[in-house]
Amino acid sequence: MNSPSSSDEDPQQASVPLVGPLSSELAAKLASSMGLLPQEYLAITDRLQRQPSHCELAIFAGMWSEHCSYKSTRHLLAQLPKEGARVLAGPGSHAGVVDVGEGWAVAFKIESHNHPSAVEPYQGAATGVGGILRDIIAQGARPCAIMDFLCFGDPDSADTQRIAHGVIAGIGGYGNAVGVPNVGGRTQFDPAYEGNPLVNALAAGLVRPDEQRHARASREGSLLLLVGAATGRDGVLGAAFASEALGDASSHAKRRSHIQIGDPFSGKLLQEAILSFGPAQGLLATQDLGACGIACASFEMAALGAVGLDLWLDEVPLREPDLTPLEVLLSETQERFAIVIDEAFRERAVMHFQQAGLTAAVIGAVQQTGHVRIYSRGECIADLPAQLVAGGAPRSEWTAAAALPAQTARAASTFDNKSPIEVLLSLLTQCSDAEPIYSQYDQTVGNKTICGPGQAAAAVIRLPDSKRGFALTLCGRGDLCASDPFLGAQSAVAEVLRRMGCVGAELVAVTDGLNFASPRDPVQYLRIERVISGIASALRTLGVPVTGGNVSLYNESPHGAIPPTPMIGGLGIAADVRLCPRAVAQQGQRLYVLGTLRDHPCASLYSQPSEAASVVPDVDLDAERRLYHLLHSAIAERLLSATKPVSRGGLLTTLARLCIRSQCGAELTLPSHHRTRWLLFGEYAAQVIVSVDSPQQAERLSVLAEQQQIALTPLGIMTGTTLHLAQVLSVDVRELRAASRLRSAQRDAESAVRS
Repeated sequence: MNSPSSSDEDPQQASVPLVGPLSSELAAKLASSMGLLPQEYLAITDRLQRQPSHCELAIFAGMWSEHCSYKSTRHLLAQLPKEGARVLAGPGSHAGVVDVGEGWAVAFKIESHNHPSAVEPYQGAATGVGGILRDIIAQGARPCAIMDFLCFGDPDSADTQRIAHGVIAGIGGYGNAVGVPNVGGRTQFDPAYEGNPLVNALAAGLVRPDEQRHARASREGSLLLLVGAATGRDGVLGAAFASEALGDASSHAKRRSHIQIGDPFSGKLLQEAILSFGPAQGLLATQDLGACGIACASFEMAALGAVGLDLWLDEVPLREPDLTPLEVLLSETQERFAIVIDEAFRERAVMHFQQAGLTAAVIGAVQQTGHVRIYSRGECIADLPAQLVAGGAPRSEWTAAAALPAQTARAASTFDNKSPIEVLLSLLTQCSDAEPIYSQYDQTVGNKTICGPGQAAAAVIRLPDSKRGFALTLCGRGDLCASDPFLGAQSAVAEVLRRMGCVGAELVAVTDGLNFASPRDPVQYLRIERVISGIASALRTLGVPVTGGNVSLYNESPHGAIPPTPMIGGLGIAADVRLCPRAVAQQGQRLYVLGTLRDHPCASLYSQPSEAASVVPDVDLDAERRLYHLLHSAIAERLLSATKPVSRGGLLTTLARLCIRSQCGAELTLPSHHRTRWLLFGEYAAQVIVSVDSPQQAERLSVLAEQQQIALTPLGIMTGTTLHLAQVLSVDVRELRAASRLRSAQRDAESAVRS
């Protein structure tokens, strides 16, 4: 079920005056055409005690959209744990901030840019990266890492090739130009995302705890300064577009006006100018401009400080001279910040930004009215309470289904009658190595990357002039959540913990990117409830807080709804980055699996289509926690040379990927078992493959494993050029590597980045 169409599709709006009284009938019709629900329109008139003008309705429509207000999910998000000993800033801030020691904190957050990337893949992805970097900068932090989680459709379809080609080029084009390393992420191809890709970007930055910034406007008479790029027509109504379902490809042309255009070189200038402008130069508050542009920044800054603002649209520097007041107000032109400054520093502040090659103009002043009053050509075109607009959207009441329907068989090739080698090669194709993609991104600029993409279970970044660092990872499986939303969401949190354990990092906080279909559909709404409940339950069990994130709804197209896809970004503290094991084993090292070997059916890539209705993800949070502590102890004692968490494709697929990455074969033996296929290819909780150099290290590891009640099973030795599993299979590593090579859409995307 789709959301209402956005206002650009209703030609009647063009004939309605921007200001002046409207009849109740016309105002209600106009509100509906803008996507406001009937109860929302009634709430507006009740609170205002008058009919809103056309301009005021447009402001409410943007600010009360799903993208800006979270009106369908904020009550569900309230159950997520948000408090932590190291949390310095949580939900509601530009980005979450966590104290990592030695006088440093890390700001980090994930955001989505799904719909723009479906319409204009290059700009959609590029501005997604630019937007999340501005969130980090607005918190006062200097960006030092980017990660991305990409879900594309059928790799052989023309539309997927178009989208993947542009998205991957856009990520590299923006990130490389601004000089922030891309340190990892995920790229998945699955027909479930056909027509509606998921493009989520995570960024992290370093800040001194006492140099964090906020967006509260508070001091009467202080000035609102707009800095960065001149305002254009690009991105108008982008927030509304992000809050509705995608049409088919033929409808994309009329959506292009909603798409923002990125300029990474201006973004770099803006970053340096903002970070070098602080309280000593009169800075009082900082807000990046994204969804709903100037409107969102002004109303949010005023609401946070419980003050008002007088806003003068005639003072806004324009790139196009014929913009209407609404276009100026709602444009989502990129590379812009709104900052509040002490009025005594006006000339100095404007000069600071102009000398950096940026436009800068005073466009407003803080008042104590509690209202944002917007003026154009000397006329007040809107006068609205800041807190009503920025935080007063009524909760959307949707009905959840009584139960989830039986999971339908997914479109996948069956493994019936296939040999273990055939199954392994097929799973490797589904888990194909994205190295040819991420190798096109700058991974080391800034000289802080210790472990980049594919090098370890999590990315590891060094703190300045220190052996201390922090780790980042992104995990999530839409296919597992399609099987069971609650357990699938828990499995994503569990994998984050497992990956942090593999690099010896202490998991201290997460950020979540939650991607769902329409909440208006009772079944989809129940899935939303179950995913968020699963994340909350897992985080409470593990004692880990959420510091912020993003919810993206209406991710569906004529091809259907996407599976619920939570993406969990984890932040951990590495006490000594020199000790972090890599995901590469050496010739002659002994291999072991930490964790219980299981063989029962579970939701996984190996699940047969006929079994899709009866299997669920395997989750054991207590075992995950014990394994996590075991890994920490073993790494601190320098017992482990390599660590690789068992995840997609199960134990044997993970071993094959270790051999490919290590460019070395392995001689392996597993205990005989009556259900060998599930033992090899099922995806079970709390399993990690490790390598050790000596029998003494293995003996000590065995003691630690026994203390944590974690099974330790010897697998064999790294040697030769063949992956040989006794009585099961023998396959050359070159054949494994060929199976894991990129499929057509991925190869096309790689070629685009190279060119």
